[in-house]
Amino acid sequence: MELKEGTEIKLLNGKTCTIDKELGRGGQGIVYLVDYCGGDYALKWYTRDYSSDFYNNLKSNADAGAPSKAFLWPLAVTERQFGSFGYVMKLRPRGYREFGEFMLAKTHFTSMSSNINAAINICDAFQKLHIRGLSYQDMNDGNFFINPRNGDVLICDNDNVAPDKTNLGIIGKAGYLAPEIVDRKTMPNRYSDYFSMAVILFILFYFNRPFEGKKFASCGCMTEDLEKELFGHKAVFIMDPMDDSNRPVPGLHNNVLRRWGLFPKSLEDLFIQAFCKRAILNPEKRVIDREWMTYMVQLRSMLGKCPHCGEETFIEPDTSIQKCLDCEHSINKPMVLKVDKYRIPLFEGQRIYNIQLPIDGEINSVVGEVVSNTVTGRLGIKNYSSFTWQAIDPVGTVHNVSPESGMPIKNEMKIKFKMGINGLIIR
Repeated sequence: MELKEGTEIKLLNGKTCTIDKELGRGGQGIVYLVDYCGGDYALKWYTRDYSSDFYNNLKSNADAGAPSKAFLWPLAVTERQFGSFGYVMKLRPRGYREFGEFMLAKTHFTSMSSNINAAINICDAFQKLHIRGLSYQDMNDGNFFINPRNGDVLICDNDNVAPDKTNLGIIGKAGYLAPEIVDRKTMPNRYSDYFSMAVILFILFYFNRPFEGKKFASCGCMTEDLEKELFGHKAVFIMDPMDDSNRPVPGLHNNVLRRWGLFPKSLEDLFIQAFCKRAILNPEKRVIDREWMTYMVQLRSMLGKCPHCGEETFIEPDTSIQKCLDCEHSINKPMVLKVDKYRIPLFEGQRIYNIQLPIDGEINSVVGEVVSNTVTGRLGIKNYSSFTWQAIDPVGTVHNVSPESGMPIKNEMKIKFKMGINGLIIR
């Protein structure tokens, strides 16, 4: 049943919330603005019948808390009342836009860096969810709100999250689901999540779904058999180098045609690996969340400003001479900092993050930055961390680099960031 303004709803934590007004509705239920503990929150109220298993899983998720701050996680579950139940969650803050708006060009990222940050935040969220032994199961464009200014991500509809290989009645959307789920061959698990996450990331960069090419465009009315043909085990990636039967259609799929080639080839190769026939047919051969995370962090480090025009472009660490995406002037290869699994090009403005060292803490915390000496104009690295580094020059001289101080960039310079965390600068 629908709830009226002023209705008091009892929660399992002994508290109550009061209905203010309706915010929206969908296939599962209605979302209301409610007063909870003296503040504004959202209540998702189900208008469909769900099992006791679904209800108990929802309670377990609320009790465990969110895997990361990116999830608009259930904070408190209601008692069963008025013929149904629901849960309270935080409201979406201002500034966040629906994922579908980016795909339809109704909203644009303010920079390439915010686009990549969104990918990093998505990878981080699902990696933390999977570490808990959970799978999301119903990943689609309706689950994500993104801040186009900085790439912050909020993930909603987390009531479908359940222990790995468990399904509580959530079906999902073809085009986002893994082929084995479309074909009804297995229960959702982290491997099907890996596939769905790759779909989301592909859309994030290319503004087109990865299996919607000329095969999809030629279909009339979509049937269950056609869904299995297009998105099941016979699915063909639109950019599969071995099969051109489902290429993007000019005039219909201009986004991906324009943006394929915009990013480094290494990103294209990773998507080909994620959607090739082997990954479609064998879930255990898919690109996993940790691999995506590592790559996206590396991709962020390759994004810098062209020294000629000042526009964002990719500066790859292993390419001798490359061209700016905007002005097409040649850019010489900078020095590179090798640390852990990352190769960080050392151009002015480059930032070094917690996750690259790696050290505990917020993944987007900056621990260092490449800056220009105001007197000599030479580049160096400024220490923004809370601990002292040791810089060892090629002749073996040790220099202590305390917080807020800097060090020069020299070939074969070693950096001891912390115990067991070492870097090397190379040409």
